[in-house]
Amino acid sequence: MRIIRAIWLIVLLGFLSESAQALETKAIFQMHQDTVLQIRVLNRETGKKSSIGSGFIIGDGRQVATNYHVISRIILEPELFYITYLGQNGREGELKLISLDIARDLALLESPTVLGEATKTSGLPPNGAPIYAMGNPLDLGLNIVVGTNGGILNQTDDSRILFSGSLNPGMSGGPTLNERGEVIGINVSTARNDISFVVPSRYLNSLLERAKTDPFEIDQDLKVEVTEQLLKYEKGYIKQVLDNKWPTIELRNLSLPGVISPTIRCWDNSAKLNATALYKRFQIRCANKNLVYLDSANKFVGNLVYEYFWLESDQMNSLRFNNLYEKLNKDQIDSHLDEDVVSNFNCDTWFVEISGQEFKTNLCRREYVEYQGLSDVLFTAALTGQKKQGFFITFIMTGVDFKSTLPLIKRFIEQIAWNP
Repeated sequence: MRIIRAIWLIVLLGFLSESAQALETKAIFQMHQDTVLQIRVLNRETGKKSSIGSGFIIGDGRQVATNYHVISRIILEPELFYITYLGQNGREGELKLISLDIARDLALLESPTVLGEATKTSGLPPNGAPIYAMGNPLDLGLNIVVGTNGGILNQTDDSRILFSGSLNPGMSGGPTLNERGEVIGINVSTARNDISFVVPSRYLNSLLERAKTDPFEIDQDLKVEVTEQLLKYEKGYIKQVLDNKWPTIELRNLSLPGVISPTIRCWDNSAKLNATALYKRFQIRCANKNLVYLDSANKFVGNLVYEYFWLESDQMNSLRFNNLYEKLNKDQIDSHLDEDVVSNFNCDTWFVEISGQEFKTNLCRREYVEYQGLSDVLFTAALTGQKKQGFFITFIMTGVDFKSTLPLIKRFIEQIAWNP
């Protein structure tokens, strides 16, 4: 009898816990249903939606926070697009962009009139605590998603919170709330399978302060602002990488730079060969995760990728081996960007000695047409003079200042060591 009572008590407690969770979610939804807005970018010619997302009232009640990527179309074509909001109660109106933080994918908008009571921000709750994301998924109406706080991700320069909930398209820019209904972050992206990411509210607080002291001018060229912010962020990122102590990884006869930043992850990327292959190949790929959304044409920039490729054979003659080596040597960034987005690559080639071995190196750059000063940088180095061994490096950075990458490439080369 006692066992049965204990079982019923456990079931009852579980039911009450679920009920309390449901009531709490309902209360948070009701608290913010009038402060969370749908953000729309409309075409001036057609009056139709070009993109949608979410936002919420903040600051003095006239301001609205959202993601930069939600409203980015107005950066390139402000004469063609404009921003509006639509509330749960059917109210709507136009908004103007007054500040942005491109590195954290944040934008601050403003209405000519007070929209309502502003939401309050708060710090991040403990890991594992419940958090609630609100927004307008798939243009279907306001919704709330319950998940848990997974903490700050250090591989994304501390600008992302891991959220165990599914943020669907259209929820970008909406608030993520704690149990008291305070904003602890801004919805930004999803990796599907109930893995999503949120920008911590402290970056929004900084953006609000910036808007007070340095709001945008009506006729300001926002492409210049975007470029300056991105260059400043990337220069700071490169400096942090250079300040780090770099561990090494071993690949056959070589010691190489390993994980040069906490934002980097390295993986074995070796292709599987069939049993009749006359050669061996080994490949390691290292890449960062803190990418920055630029616009709908360029998509993401901020890549730092380096790849090592080793090839060897005891069964192929020198001619066949060299033909295979040249075929596999990758020397360009995989990209389908048009010429009106980026220029063609301009490259310089040198033969240099690295750790007692001769390498053929290429240093290439291409420029962004709409963002003067932004470049993609490609560096390759291929081992020469070996009859049965081959090794090459591909090093890529996108959306950066060209000159600021040169000390990074120099240190990268200097840390390569050939082990006889």
